[in-house]
Amino acid sequence: MTVDIISTNRLLLRSTCDSDFGTLYDIAFSDPEVMCHAFEGKPLSKKESTDFFTNSFDHDGNGKQIGVLVLKNADIPIGFAGLWACSVLGKLDYEIGFVLGQEFWGKGYATEIGLAQIDYGLDTIGCNRLLALVSPKNIPSISVLHNIGMVYHATAETEKRGIKEIYIAQRHT
Repeated sequence: MTVDIISTNRLLLRSTCDSDFGTLYDIAFSDPEVMCHAFEGKPLSKKESTDFFTNSFDHDGNGKQIGVLVLKNADIPIGFAGLWACSVLGKLDYEIGFVLGQEFWGKGYATEIGLAQIDYGLDTIGCNRLLALVSPKNIPSISVLHNIGMVYHATAETEKRGIKEIYIAQRHT
């Protein structure tokens, strides 16, 4: 049974179910164009995908791991998003993100789930700030981050993910 984490007009971010892995592998993990800007910048093998899905995805609805992003009216997985523990700035923060299958690009879904993740992280979870790490070459995602109100903070070279620009959204007091 899945647990709903974030709901928007068109999208639902939810915990996983067993049938999600195959779809996510097909539309995201194994697609070179999708994964060229995500994580390590390359598609994941079946084993890497399985390990990532098992260890990093929200299987119990805790809301502090990556979830499956689905079209609300059809429960069709279109990618993944959600909070992810991140210590790139030297303390524990949560990173937001979104990885969509190619056929779902350019429809405003990243902006929609990005805004919802900021609201969820700052208001529901109570984080003081949220991070987003993005490849400097990923112009569409950088544009989304600007559109959702995130601000460039720094560029850092991460051990596993290479050079990433770091954007921040902070709680307004």
